[in-house]
Amino acid sequence: MSISDTIVKSSRASTPLAALVNSGCKAVGGIFRLDYARAVVLTDDWRKSQAGGVPHGAFLLAAAGAQTTEGFALDDEELILLRVDGTAPLPNETDLVQTRLAVVRDAGDSGKGFDDVTDELTRNELQQSAFDCEVLGTFYTEPTSTRMEFGSDIDNVVSSARYQVFLPSQEVLSRIASYPEPSTDDILTIGVVRFASTRRRSRAAGVDSAEVHVHIDDFVARKTAVFGMTRTGKSNTIKTLVTAVYQHSMSAESKIGQLIFDPQGEYANENTQDQTGLRLLGDSPDEVRVYKERPDPSKPIDRALRINFLDPATLSTVWAMVQQEVAESSSSGAQYMAGFRGVSMEEPDPSDFSALNHFERNRLAFYALLERAGISGPLDSTRVTLGTTLIGDLPKGPAIANLTTNGRYAYLSHTSAAKALLEWLQQQNGSNSANMSQSWTDDFNTGELADILKAMEGRAGDAAIKRLKPFHDPTAIGDIGELVWDDMIAGRLVIIDLSQGNGTVVKTLSERVVTTLLNHARDDFADGKTPIPFQIVVEEAHNLFERGAKEVAGNPWVRLSKEAAKYKIGLMYATQEVSSVDQRILSNTSNWLVAHLNSDNETRELSHYYDFKTWAESIRRVEDQGFVRMKTYSGKYIVPVQIAKFDHAMINVARVAAGLQPIEAG
Repeated sequence: MSISDTIVKSSRASTPLAALVNSGCKAVGGIFRLDYARAVVLTDDWRKSQAGGVPHGAFLLAAAGAQTTEGFALDDEELILLRVDGTAPLPNETDLVQTRLAVVRDAGDSGKGFDDVTDELTRNELQQSAFDCEVLGTFYTEPTSTRMEFGSDIDNVVSSARYQVFLPSQEVLSRIASYPEPSTDDILTIGVVRFASTRRRSRAAGVDSAEVHVHIDDFVARKTAVFGMTRTGKSNTIKTLVTAVYQHSMSAESKIGQLIFDPQGEYANENTQDQTGLRLLGDSPDEVRVYKERPDPSKPIDRALRINFLDPATLSTVWAMVQQEVAESSSSGAQYMAGFRGVSMEEPDPSDFSALNHFERNRLAFYALLERAGISGPLDSTRVTLGTTLIGDLPKGPAIANLTTNGRYAYLSHTSAAKALLEWLQQQNGSNSANMSQSWTDDFNTGELADILKAMEGRAGDAAIKRLKPFHDPTAIGDIGELVWDDMIAGRLVIIDLSQGNGTVVKTLSERVVTTLLNHARDDFADGKTPIPFQIVVEEAHNLFERGAKEVAGNPWVRLSKEAAKYKIGLMYATQEVSSVDQRILSNTSNWLVAHLNSDNETRELSHYYDFKTWAESIRRVEDQGFVRMKTYSGKYIVPVQIAKFDHAMINVARVAAGLQPIEAG
């Protein structure tokens, strides 16, 4: 070989992609059939054993070139990335099966070992096998660059005999699993590569610790799904991601608000299993706020998850809660219930006098019903337009307590006055008083006021409101949705503990908060303001999402999926059932982390997205905690990962990034 040939081969063995192959990758065979979608790799038992085993789903690298004294030299600056889908029959498979059958028979009959009844040539032939592989794409470099690029296909099919196939080393496997490689200020080590439940050979080969790094920005302002059965590590995954986003936002000095709906109280409290908790990411309400039904007054970050039902700012929220509770428990006729569910307590334009009159009457009925159900208290001078004739008919002695008049208006300063005034008006309507306007008569008989009164008649309505009484706090200030919006703007971590609430109330409250956030974000976007990114995290999402909901406008979760991207709002949701999530949400999900699912119905639904069909059987079979198949927004292919265990060290790293002192585990 000439000196020039030696120099050329040496240079070809030291290019960026050749250096990848020469970084401890083990040769396992060569391609003997290749097309644009699949490849068949010829291998043998000895090479597989030397490489430490080749599990199902393993990544392989195919390279055209030759082995030299300087290392493997590439003919072309590209590597084909393959994934092992299973085994493939060899062209002489029938003969091999017959030979294996004869060997097994002869060994059994003679009592000898398999090697004793075969010659060396036969043994070598019998060890031949083949992998059926999916072509994932091509790693390559441009002529003027050393940067590794990836294309999700191959742009040429050449003689497959040119390609040798390598099993990646730990270092190379980490680079493949982490592609595209995050920068140092945008990195989360989410876990290590794991292809199989059985890990004996991967540990022996030293590839069981190949770290998987992801872009934290992939999980900001985008949709992330975490699927898996109970006790498969969904909560652990969410805690890891929430902590990473918090740490990243603090390091980048660009706070990102995060809102967690916590159905089990797992995030709102320190977990005895982890000996830590997300609430420890901050020390003050400026960093972390936890809303719960029974806050601990000694803990400054705890806030009451209650609403002042009599605060005008909370009227529409409380009314939505009452509508939901009454509708699900009332036996009233469907015609009244449909009208009742359609009543809005949003205050209309003051210039629309007709709409304003109807709103005042509906509000009067609502406060009267609260008083009747035992939720009593002062009102903020609530006005009701009666007209001068009705004002003149009001009882003079004794007058209705806590009611004053001015012109044609009555002003209520207490719910007791609302109850008394409504009862008096009902009496006037029942007696066909000539002073009752046609508008009042219509409202009492066929309008929204009639729908409210009919839906709430009897004890069922009172009982429904009484079930909401634990959420009433006369000292609470403001609408919970508005408070959380302020928290998101300030970049706080907010946890809403829903573990103590009635299921209906939890659903209504959650939807109200999300609707408020979306409406504010929509208004800011319409005003041309720069969106402020924040995250919404939903555990047990199947309890909140409704598959098949037809109206986007009435479903805040579908709205979140459809509208949130332009508002820079991220959604991270966890559930046991892929099929329970609205397809419009699934279709707009960027990040997928899928652990064990025990139903082929669920894996079949999952198989509609990306290439999860390849992993369906493994997902059903393997139940190991924290073992997920992951597809991220910037990732080009699915990577099987053993998610890192959430622990107190993660909390302290994030605290330091926020300028706080580390603390001892609980």
